Amino acid sequence: MATKFKMGMIRGFLPLCAILLVACETPSTAPPPPFTPVGDVQQLMEMVIDPAADIVWEAVGTIVTFDGTEEIFPRSDEEWSTVRNSAMVLAESGNLLMVGDRAKGEGPWMIMSQALVEAGMVALEAAEAQDPEAIFGVGEQIYNACETCHMLYWYTEEDAVIR
Repeated sequence: MATKFKMGMIRGFLPLCAILLVACETPSTAPPPPFTPVGDVQQLMEMVIDPAADIVWEAVGTIVTFDGTEEIFPRSDEEWSTVRNSAMVLAESGNLLMVGDRAKGEGPWMIMSQALVEAGMVALEAAEAQDPEAIFGVGEQIYNACETCHMLYWYTEEDAVIR
């Protein structure tokens, strides 16, 4: 009886194994999903990247007045979630800058876009750890990724190093 059961199990798995083997060996002929950019680089900066960066930059700080010192940092899970979400937006926005017509060649643009991805990932880790000091520290990394790109591609046509 045990032998009969084993043979039945094997027969039941044979069709599944055949399907898996064929699926693994047959290259997909389906076209990749369409990518349809909605916004250009300027719109991404104004509507997505800059607001997300502002949330991270403004999440942590110190205000010193004659009346005393105020430490600013997220105090609830909801506030930390807002910082975390903005960090994710920054990381993914770096990827969006490298796709389609938004990409400005293979050199500095890609390096600086990747720098934004990496800064966003560091901010994401800091927000998930609810670490105010790490959020404060990554602010500089985000700023440098943005400012380096702006110096090369944005400020004015006369001042731009790469057009």
